Amino acid sequence: MSHDDVPEGWELIGDADAPRAHFSLGPKPDLITSVRSLKDLMDRVLGRGDYERTSGGDAGWAHVVPFPFLAMVAAREAQTALLLSVVHPGLGGVLLAGPSGAGKSTLARSLATILPPVVRSLCYYGCLPEDIERGGLEAVCEDCARKYQAGEPLATESPARVIELDPTIPLDDVLGHPNTANQTPRVRKGLLAHADGHVVYLDDLARYPPHVLETVLEAAAMGYYTVHRQGWTASYRSRVILVASVDPAQTPVPQRWLERFALRAVMRPPHEMEARVQIYEHLRAWRDDPAAFASLFRDDLDALRADLRTARARLPRVQVPEALVRAAVRVVQTLGVTSPRAEHAWLEAARAHAAAENREQVTRADLEATARLALRWRGADLTPDLWATTDDVDARVDAVVRQVLGVEEEAS
Repeated sequence: MSHDDVPEGWELIGDADAPRAHFSLGPKPDLITSVRSLKDLMDRVLGRGDYERTSGGDAGWAHVVPFPFLAMVAAREAQTALLLSVVHPGLGGVLLAGPSGAGKSTLARSLATILPPVVRSLCYYGCLPEDIERGGLEAVCEDCARKYQAGEPLATESPARVIELDPTIPLDDVLGHPNTANQTPRVRKGLLAHADGHVVYLDDLARYPPHVLETVLEAAAMGYYTVHRQGWTASYRSRVILVASVDPAQTPVPQRWLERFALRAVMRPPHEMEARVQIYEHLRAWRDDPAAFASLFRDDLDALRADLRTARARLPRVQVPEALVRAAVRVVQTLGVTSPRAEHAWLEAARAHAAAENREQVTRADLEATARLALRWRGADLTPDLWATTDDVDARVDAVVRQVLGVEEEAS
């Protein structure tokens, strides 16, 4: 084999000019990718590390094509809640409530088809340009400060993902732990740190151990978490979009968990004939050929993804008139809700709604469009009995919103 036979980007191991007879006593020379070090070469030869996974046969990996977000049928309220959370990632979690078969998990996983890219740090310590914008060069490591001054990038964009949390995952894998395989321990980041900027999905809250669920809810609410282990402490960003599903008719949701979700969307299987026929046709087409079915929505999904990026960029400029802030607080008080989280979630959802509507000021319409999502089931556990009266709860929210906002409008 001569150098001319070697594909571009590969190296020939052995003497390319040696006589062919030299190789008749053993195997022909191997072609391998360029190695970075002697250790890399030894791992290749001995089949260690990453090379162990490539030495065998089929690893069994599957290329998963999510159900297209826009192909969901009769899920408008839940889609609205998820879109608002994408426009405003700091808004808080989204709880999808409904019976089994309503499409909660399918919709949550379909978020992968519309998520804008995530800004990912190129630094081991996780430094980002936003750190410098807020705290100056002292807010990043010395290497990143040098890169910034030299005009070199500190981060890159990568596709956002929906990360489904396994209910059996150990807490150390969620938070992170020291890797003691080497003589000098290094911190191995947990799932929440790796999920920063992505979506974390909890499929059926009842399946998760309370200590894991409490940890995830707290970290998502704060946007960061700190891990203390013997001899070391580390803090990580965890600015995730938290989405969870629950069947309230079967599983009560304690108020302390419910309050962690800014928006609460109801999903029920539709009763209308045309909607159910369309659901059947969509599911059949997707299961027959997921890629072909997804391609039918590609252009619309691309346009939606671009609109979401634009709305995200507009969000910081969106303002809420003081009169509407006072009106929102008055609505919450009239409903008998004591926690300020209610009006905060409602007003921030209204800001995201205005940004999505290409406006920089919140109007009454934005508050009306987001009231049910932000205000239902506030101040109490979500029990099967409360779930059964959801229509009555929503009717009261609507009535109070119309009454208070109407009075404020007349006064202005």
